[in-house]
Amino acid sequence: MHNLLRKVKKSPWVLGQALTKKPLNPQSTISDLFIWRYNKNWNTYFELLDLASLFGERDRHQVDIIFFNNKGEKFHQQSIELRGLCRQALDISKLLSALKQLPSNYGTFCIFHKKVPNSVLKLQSFITERGYISYQYKNAPLRSYVHGNLDAIDDSLTPLGGSSFFNRQYNLQYLLMADKKYELALINTSSTNKKIKFEIVEFGNGIQIKESITLKPKQVFVSLIKDLSNPSRLIVESKMIMARPIVFCFSDDNMDVFHG
Repeated sequence: MHNLLRKVKKSPWVLGQALTKKPLNPQSTISDLFIWRYNKNWNTYFELLDLASLFGERDRHQVDIIFFNNKGEKFHQQSIELRGLCRQALDISKLLSALKQLPSNYGTFCIFHKKVPNSVLKLQSFITERGYISYQYKNAPLRSYVHGNLDAIDDSLTPLGGSSFFNRQYNLQYLLMADKKYELALINTSSTNKKIKFEIVEFGNGIQIKESITLKPKQVFVSLIKDLSNPSRLIVESKMIMARPIVFCFSDDNMDVFHG
């Protein structure tokens, strides 16, 4: 009886509310939505692998890379030849610099592998790109890396992120420190607009910062957090199943990036 009551209480939060949806096309490929940043202070790179080759597929393969601006609007697409079992450090900033004009200095991109290995199709599964992205800040000699987060979008450009019936709170598993500056980036991977509320809760002082924004599908938002008086917690409230941000942490000219 106790287990039954627990399941009943839990059901409004789990029934029909998967973290991500399956593509309608069984031969689709999937990608995370990765954040690109490009201006005089930022360069972005992606570690690209030929996933089909890792499954023993020997032909030459390609990927499609698709760029969106910070509002989630597509503005560029191109194909890239893969190098078999060799890792490729893809210079995202170089690709963007070849365009005449950029709509913003940050946004998102996705990468779709054109070849789905036969063994994956037989399993009725999907190839997903959630590789490592890295950022160079102010021409630093070292880059900071973070891996992909979610099965965010399929190759028909349909967002796959799930939606909750009720607002959920995501508590950042990191303590924001007073001597550092932060930029918190969050992407709406769902197919509907989402209202997002950020709260910064300082130890000893309660809620110090409140910010709300409505994100369109595929839109990314970057929130600047600085001048904290005390160590603080971040709470993100929304109807996204997992509103986990990417955290850019700054200390003078040094930058680190990580998942929340």
